[in-house]
Amino acid sequence: MVSVEASPITPQDKVFSTAEWQALGNHCAAHDVTSGTPHTRLSLDQWLTTLTRHCQADVDPLLALRVGQDMHLTAYGMVGFALLSSANLREALEVANQFALLMNLKHRLLLSVDGDCAHILLQESFPLLGAARHYSTLLESAKLLTLLGDILGHGFTAQQVSLNVVGDTRDAQAIARTLGAPTYLNSTENRISFSRQFVEQPLPQSHAMTYQSCEAVCRDQMRELSQRYDLCYQVQKMLLASPEHIPSLTEVASRLHLSPRTLRRKLETTQSSYNQILEDVRKKLAIRYLLDTPLTTEAISEKLSYSDAANFRHAFKRWTGTAPRAFRAQYRDNDWTMPAPHTMPGDMGNVRYAPA
Repeated sequence: MVSVEASPITPQDKVFSTAEWQALGNHCAAHDVTSGTPHTRLSLDQWLTTLTRHCQADVDPLLALRVGQDMHLTAYGMVGFALLSSANLREALEVANQFALLMNLKHRLLLSVDGDCAHILLQESFPLLGAARHYSTLLESAKLLTLLGDILGHGFTAQQVSLNVVGDTRDAQAIARTLGAPTYLNSTENRISFSRQFVEQPLPQSHAMTYQSCEAVCRDQMRELSQRYDLCYQVQKMLLASPEHIPSLTEVASRLHLSPRTLRRKLETTQSSYNQILEDVRKKLAIRYLLDTPLTTEAISEKLSYSDAANFRHAFKRWTGTAPRAFRAQYRDNDWTMPAPHTMPGDMGNVRYAPA
């Protein structure tokens, strides 16, 4: 299922740190990854385009996993120390979700306990597809295991890792060797399972004063980011919450108790507009309808308030490079073929990457 939860951040917004970009550069020095690296922030599109390109070009098909394993708490500055000094794992995960942007998290981390076993579900925050989704999933799962090891101490081991990526038994074994945990592919979700004892016990480096100081700094950092995106988030949430009829700018302004002119002006100050937000929402909903429902192109066009199906098809091809029906056929059942991580070093020249 494709996640289309409202988010104040779009894949084009330059809000992510360059920590993971720099870690990729350490593995791909010969390819000059860091050339042209943004000094402060980059967008999700920029990062995943770079990650995908180098994962496909590199002789190591598990490169995304290795980059994730390099992402220790200290790579994320103050939010890393907030996690480390939390009282327990539950509190640390709450910090991670609250300050996800400061950690380049592309998933929301949901903790559950079932008997003696605990699980962390990685719920997608962005509707990624194809190679970007594949490599992002590998990196995020390895990154989370690294962070759990940093937070919980050297005694932590995962009992099982389930990934929503396509692969056979040999692929799973190759990933398992890299992650150091039994791994199952072709899952309907991304989940890390471990002993319940790690949920209950105090963290080794828990420190209330340090935690409070670090959290306060993180709140200030998030406040700076959110000042730009709060209004965009409210508008986007309204549009996503109205699947049968996308409200007009006038209707949105009325619900926000603003005049249309004032709403336009306020959005302009955030370097956005109603039309830009509407386009992003239409793309998210169109992908969800194509992959998760049997709705026809004509029915989707009507739900998204297009004047006719031809205009919708033209817009969708502009967004994705593919017509709606071809997109559904390509991605609905299997959106990416596993790039043979089980290939041995002597056979690396035979590694191929291809869309399903």
